[in-house]
Amino acid sequence: MGSPLVAVAEGVWVTTSRRYATTSTVLLDGQGGALVVDPAWDPDELAAIPAALAQLGVTCIGGVATHEHYDHVLWHPDLGEVPRWTTQRTVDDLTGDRARLLAPLAEFLTPDLIEIAGRLSPLAGGAIPWSGPAARIITHDAHAPGHLAVHLESEGVLLAGDMLSDIELPMPAADDLTLDTYLTGLERLRPAVAASSLLVPGHGSPTRDPQGRLDADLRYLDDLLSGRPSDDPRIGDPENADLHRANLARAERMR
Repeated sequence: MGSPLVAVAEGVWVTTSRRYATTSTVLLDGQGGALVVDPAWDPDELAAIPAALAQLGVTCIGGVATHEHYDHVLWHPDLGEVPRWTTQRTVDDLTGDRARLLAPLAEFLTPDLIEIAGRLSPLAGGAIPWSGPAARIITHDAHAPGHLAVHLESEGVLLAGDMLSDIELPMPAADDLTLDTYLTGLERLRPAVAASSLLVPGHGSPTRDPQGRLDADLRYLDDLLSGRPSDDPRIGDPENADLHRANLARAERMR
């Protein structure tokens, strides 16, 4: 069987799950180590990631979860007992509300994989402590409390988590009733978007046009806030129907 990983830039590999086009990203440190970001989703897909690392001749030295949602805090035992980092807010939420946050996994994963999901440690500073290219952390609360993005500044690579997707409309956190927090999150990402030549979203396809993704989200939200119909093609996906209706309601509260 071939490797599921596809190289999208030097030292950046991705694989896409059959579920909601969820993206797992592997960053290589150039010294035989690999950082695994948001591994997902089904048991066979999770097992394929460490097997693919073995084919590349690298070893997992750490993991990153971009946010607390159940499909982004997964792991596989063959990746090893290594540090798995996220924000303090994500750690706190998973510690205090683990059963509820991970409950949906019972439909997809075996008990052993559920047990190791969400076992995360907080990042102590604003960067990932690894030997690869400097990996700065950008935090915001747009899609989830304590959401992070990873910006490899020297490489021009931005791992956006569940933001800036080509298949998923802007999906605010449940308590963002007026889109304010989401717009703030996009503004937090703006400088990194402008400085990047590759963006990897949490769902959908990597792109060499990060600015186009940001512009699409801002245009969609501006249409809603101005009361104009949006021609965003993502609206036509039935999977986005409920989300679009919720966003219309959020926008209405701001007018």
